[in-house]
Amino acid sequence: MIAKFDITDKDLIAQQKNAIKNTKFHKKSRIMQLVVFFVFVVFILFIYGFSKNDLILGMVLCLIVAPFLWNSYERAILKRFKKDIFKHHKNKMGNFTLILSEDEFKKESTNLTEIIKWKDIQKFEDDDDLYFLYITDLRAITIKKEPDNMNHKEVNEYQTYIENKINQI
Repeated sequence: MIAKFDITDKDLIAQQKNAIKNTKFHKKSRIMQLVVFFVFVVFILFIYGFSKNDLILGMVLCLIVAPFLWNSYERAILKRFKKDIFKHHKNKMGNFTLILSEDEFKKESTNLTEIIKWKDIQKFEDDDDLYFLYITDLRAITIKKEPDNMNHKEVNEYQTYIENKINQI
């Protein structure tokens, strides 16, 4: 089965958003951000000799601010990703041909060729338009759910084929 589609910067940003929400690396990074913030607040309050009640107030304030910090992580990562997307990820954008076979799939363009065995897929995520096939916790292959060269019936067969392959893993 051969599928052709165009991967844009918006698709790579969607992949990054998915990674932020679903990968162990980003979950640990978010937690570390909160821990560092908490330790910093306690350290500042301790250095300035605040009382035990002030320390408790500081911890309560940390809990109030924690959701904002949690959300700021995603915004900061996405901002940096968008800034560098054309520099570091230009080979992952453009027109791609996806060749599906029984043991592997091949995603190729003029600048990039990736051959991945189905058994190497560790995690599968998707959104409304894209599949994210994770080879490692942070490395994912992004493919469209609806290729440009297929009619409605072929798209359904394509999606069923990919989902069946993933379910076999």
